[in-house]
Amino acid sequence: MSAATERLNDILVDLPKYKSQWETNVANPYVRAYDLAVDNYQKTTKAQEARDRMLAELFVFSASVLTGSIMMAAFATTSVRVLAGRTALRVICNNNLNRTFDLMHAAANSKPVMFALGGVLDEAKKLANKQVTSAAEKLTSSAPIASAPTALNFMTRIADFIDTNHICVHDFVRGVQQDNSISEANKSRLADLVGKTPFCNPPESRRVDENRLSQKMELLFYMSAVLDSDKLVTYVPATGGTVGGMGRDIEYSKNAIPQMPSASDYPKATSPRFIGRPLQPFEPGQRVEYDNIGSVVRDRINTLSRLTGNSSFYPEQNFAEKLLIDPTGRAQLAKAEQIINRLSTDARPKQLTDVRMI
Repeated sequence: MSAATERLNDILVDLPKYKSQWETNVANPYVRAYDLAVDNYQKTTKAQEARDRMLAELFVFSASVLTGSIMMAAFATTSVRVLAGRTALRVICNNNLNRTFDLMHAAANSKPVMFALGGVLDEAKKLANKQVTSAAEKLTSSAPIASAPTALNFMTRIADFIDTNHICVHDFVRGVQQDNSISEANKSRLADLVGKTPFCNPPESRRVDENRLSQKMELLFYMSAVLDSDKLVTYVPATGGTVGGMGRDIEYSKNAIPQMPSASDYPKATSPRFIGRPLQPFEPGQRVEYDNIGSVVRDRINTLSRLTGNSSFYPEQNFAEKLLIDPTGRAQLAKAEQIINRLSTDARPKQLTDVRMI
C-alpha cells in the first residue's frame, strides 16, 4: 500500500469520530438549547397564535443568526426556504448568512458544500474534479422534509445534515483513493487538503453553553415578534370630521410591514389630504401602528436582554403603566434589529474551522 493510499485510509477511519464530535459538541447541545428556549417562550406567551408560529422558521432563524460554526451556517443555508412567507425574517437570515460566507470568500453556488469541502474546493477541483462533483451531488439533491416544531424533528434534520456531509467526504476520499488517473503525489496533496476541511476539524470538547444559548434564542424569538408588530394603516377621517378632529377614523386597510426599520423605504406617516370630492372628501393617509405584545412578554424581554449583555429593552414602567401603555414603537423595532445584528456578529465564525462558544 502506497503512503498516499495509507493516509487516505487513515482519514476514512477517523471520519466517524469527526461525525460524532460534531453531533456531541455542537448539534445536540444546540437542539437542547432550542428546546429549552421554546419551552420558556411558550410558558411566557401562552397564546395559541404564538405556538402556531413555532415552526421550523424560528429554528432556522436561530441557526442563521447564532451560527457559531460553518456547520450551522451551511445547515441554515439549506433550510432558508422555510421562510418563504416571512419577508423580514428571510432578509435577516440571508443577510447574516451572506456576511458569514463572504468572510470565508465562499461563492454562492459553493455554500452547500462548505462544511464538507470548504477552503479546499478550488484546489481539489483542479486535482480531482470528477470526484468533487460526484461527492457534492449528494449534498444538493434531497426529497422534501417533514417539518414539525419539535426538538426531535430538528435533531434528526441536523443529524441528517451531518450524516450527508460525512458521506460526501467519505465518497470523495474513497473516490480519490480508487482513481488510478490521479498520481500518488496528487493523492497525497488531496489527503492534506481533506485534513483542512471543516468536517475534519470538529471541536474536541463542548462548544455550546446550552443555557446561555437558550437565552439568546428565546430573545431572538421575541425580537422577531417585535419586528412583526408594526402594521401600516390606511385611513381617512370619520364622515363629516376633520384631520385630528373628533370621531373615529375610517380604516381602509391594515397590513404587515415587510421592510426592516432601518430600510430607507420604511413607510412614513402621511396625513389624509382634503380634496373636496362629495363622496370622498379626503385622500387617504397612512400611519404605523403596533400590536400590543403584553406586559408579561415585555418583562421577559427586559430580563433576557440584560442576561445576554444588553441594557433593558423597554423603559421602566410602574404597575399601572404596564397594564395601560405598550411603549413599543419605531425605537424598539430599531433596537430589535440592532440586537439581532449584535448577536449574529458575536456568534459569527471568523474562519472555516472556527467553532465559537455561543
